[in-house]
Amino acid sequence: MAGTMGRMYIGTSGLQSHQNAINTTAHNLTNLKTEGYSRQQVLMTDLAYQTIGFTKVGIKQTGLGTRIAETRTTRDKYLDQKYRLQYSRQNYYESKSGVILEVQEYFGETEGSTFQDYMKNLWNAVQEVQKEPNSYVKRTALVSTAASFVDRANEIYEQLVTYQKNLNSEIQDKTTEINNLAKKIYDLNQKILKCEAGVEEANDYRDARNLALDELSGLIRIEVREQVDGTVNVYAEEHSLVMEDRTFELATKPVKDGSDLLTVYWKSDDTEVFDLKRISVAGDGSDSGSLKGLLAARGDYTPDYTDVPIRDNYANESDYQDALLNYNRTLSNRDVASLISQFDQLIHGMVTKINDVLCPNITITDVNGVTYTILDTEKAGKGYGEGNEMQGTELFVRKNAERYTDLTITVQDEAGNPVTKTVKVYNEENPSEYYSLYTLGQIAINDDLVKNPALLPLTKVTGEEYQQVANDLLNLWNQDFATLDPNTLVMNNFNNYYTTMVGDYANKGYTYTNIATKQAGLVNEVNNQRQEVVGVSSDDELTNLIKYQHGYNASSRYITVVSEMIQHIIEKLGA
Repeated sequence: MAGTMGRMYIGTSGLQSHQNAINTTAHNLTNLKTEGYSRQQVLMTDLAYQTIGFTKVGIKQTGLGTRIAETRTTRDKYLDQKYRLQYSRQNYYESKSGVILEVQEYFGETEGSTFQDYMKNLWNAVQEVQKEPNSYVKRTALVSTAASFVDRANEIYEQLVTYQKNLNSEIQDKTTEINNLAKKIYDLNQKILKCEAGVEEANDYRDARNLALDELSGLIRIEVREQVDGTVNVYAEEHSLVMEDRTFELATKPVKDGSDLLTVYWKSDDTEVFDLKRISVAGDGSDSGSLKGLLAARGDYTPDYTDVPIRDNYANESDYQDALLNYNRTLSNRDVASLISQFDQLIHGMVTKINDVLCPNITITDVNGVTYTILDTEKAGKGYGEGNEMQGTELFVRKNAERYTDLTITVQDEAGNPVTKTVKVYNEENPSEYYSLYTLGQIAINDDLVKNPALLPLTKVTGEEYQQVANDLLNLWNQDFATLDPNTLVMNNFNNYYTTMVGDYANKGYTYTNIATKQAGLVNEVNNQRQEVVGVSSDDELTNLIKYQHGYNASSRYITVVSEMIQHIIEKLGA
């Protein structure tokens, strides 16, 4: 009788197990379209066995029912890892591509009126002056056109610098988002730990955590390691981010004292999060995360033309190669910063070469052996008209530095006799002194020429047109003056340099967009593979629902039969 009564529990365990399976299936159907949800599976197993005897060939046992061994989520950790890697790279290149597209608008290339129009207008004005150097009208037009040219150049420069600063807010937002996701993952770890310490499965918490990890991988390169207790440790850029007992926060601070640009660092040890001097190579993980993409596109500082190494400026090849290596690590792969330096190199080249034609310099040595660069009064032209016969009037000026300083020195004449004279000493550009440079933000049109264009030094001492100076000005547009990048050997004139600069920048944007598009395809492909594993199919779940319902009905019928059997035995015994 005891064995017979025990059979009742077999049916009861079947009812319980299949009821749980039905509930799990219903849960799957309810979350059919829930983002990040992973299909849950019920695994049933034997509850236990009761030994009732032994035979020569084995043990005689009777089963005691069934139970739920596990309610598991169907995830593939390899696909999760692959998805996060590809998604991280996609966001990196999307960030860089977005920066390129925004910056391109500053040059007007998509608006009809381009900066190249200002360059062309300046050339046309020089061309007209070359025809009639003493024409007051054409001199006025040249000064006015030059003013528009330098104003537009400074405006573009200010927009680029402002854009660099404005990226700070995006960098701060992404840093905050990373911290919030890290805190969320940590909290979910604790919930999973508490939940699974009992008899429940924390599958929904795990899904929420996986969704947070996916989102986090788009912001920064991560590595996830699951622990035996079900929690995960997360490492970002090879530094601890989420551990068992805490999270490690990121914060922002100026790149250096006095800088307007922010960098991201770890608050725990005050170290930089990203090694931006490491040149990113596709596939090695260095091109990952939208936060790094923004920092790499922006650059660490606002450069000028002096940051572009030129071989002639270095005493030996070793020093030049060191400078070139530093350029490639800190500037060449910084999209906005490198564009600023290239644009500044163009404007500096145009401005200084025009000034040098109008105000040519020569080197002399005094009786003490000191060398000076001074205005070459024998080649320099003068202003036109009475009262305007002065030399050394430049078209473009530095806002905080005069072109020349009057100085009295003693030199030897052709006979070797000492002669004292006053000369105009050229105030050299010094890379370590910002205000001494003909650089964007410091260049302006000469206000004296705006008030009196006749001061343009295009006239000879005799009052005749100084045709050679006008010709030299026009010839500047046909001369090569610089390479776009020190890594190339192709020399460019003014127009070719600008065209190459804009084209190279557009090609960068195209390349980044193309990579991001390909990455998006890979991400979608991997996600489809994940969905084949974790996705909920309504047809499959309805099939399971019917199967478990039949199992439930069978258990119920089993209980009914056992109950009737017991009733029959009791009635017979009672009789």
